[in-house]
Amino acid sequence: MKRMLGAVLLALPLLVPMSAHADDRPPVIIFDTDMDYDDAAALAYLAQEHRRGRIELRAVTVVNNGGGLPGRAIRNARCLVERLGLRGVPVADGSDTAPNRFPDEILQTVDTVVTSLTTGCTATETPSRVRAPKLIRRVLRREPSAQIIATGPLSNVAAALPEAAGRVTSMGGAIDVPGNLCCGTPPEFDGTQEFNYWIDPAASRTFIRRNPRPVRLVPLNATNDVPITQEFVDRLREDHRTPAADVVFEAFTHPAVQPLIADGLLFWWDPLAAMSAVHPEVLQVTRGRVDVVPDGPAAGRTFLSRTGRPITYGVAADGAAFEQRFLNILNGRR
Repeated sequence: MKRMLGAVLLALPLLVPMSAHADDRPPVIIFDTDMDYDDAAALAYLAQEHRRGRIELRAVTVVNNGGGLPGRAIRNARCLVERLGLRGVPVADGSDTAPNRFPDEILQTVDTVVTSLTTGCTATETPSRVRAPKLIRRVLRREPSAQIIATGPLSNVAAALPEAAGRVTSMGGAIDVPGNLCCGTPPEFDGTQEFNYWIDPAASRTFIRRNPRPVRLVPLNATNDVPITQEFVDRLREDHRTPAADVVFEAFTHPAVQPLIADGLLFWWDPLAAMSAVHPEVLQVTRGRVDVVPDGPAAGRTFLSRTGRPITYGVAADGAAFEQRFLNILNGRR
């Protein structure tokens, strides 16, 4: 009986949602992003959760080696923080290089779309005085229970270890499902990778292997269940009543994005990851030992391995429930 009770008590921490906080204060969040247009949608969502008091968004950190161009990424992050009313939330950038790079076609599309959301903004492209890994470490020292939501390459997070070895939700990876490299990525790669983990395989592997505390992955396994559809965009067209909803509406009705939606190429990758950190029930998860291929044709591929680090990762999501909650929260409804 004592052994059974002990097992139950040991299991209890695993049952506490990531959004729980010991003294019932809202969880502190660091949003680490590469400032793609779905990152802009995730930031809009988090701004609304912050406004409703469900989270405290303490910092926005930007990787310069992802979907946003160096300089442009931090400028656009600064502008969106301003547009979304996130006064006082610091923005920092870092991680200027990585072994691999998004194709120019994607980088230019991202820059065109995200810049269109920030018309009239006078923020600069000047790198932050405090670099992103240092800001992450600073926040975590002051608030050890803070969570990191990472929706781009993991270069900033890996550089912030060991302090960043806390509760992290990472959008990335593809575990026993096809990867999503496309659009002019070098042919020597075998296509089993997801973009974020392929950009900086060493950082991805470091993040997985050196993280002794709970890590949650939101891989393509789960995000494949939340495609961006024209039906949802049409609902948003009739129901965008806040600056946050406006940002998402403008991004996904942009002429450069509409054909990608029509071709079924876009998913709510980053908004699902962000929402799952605040509302874990939107994600169906499992546990497994995961590792990352460091180099070669499969560089950046996530896979199950006996020697991998035990982590929690998403395997499915309820697309209809996600869409309804996303629409409601963007518009300031519960």
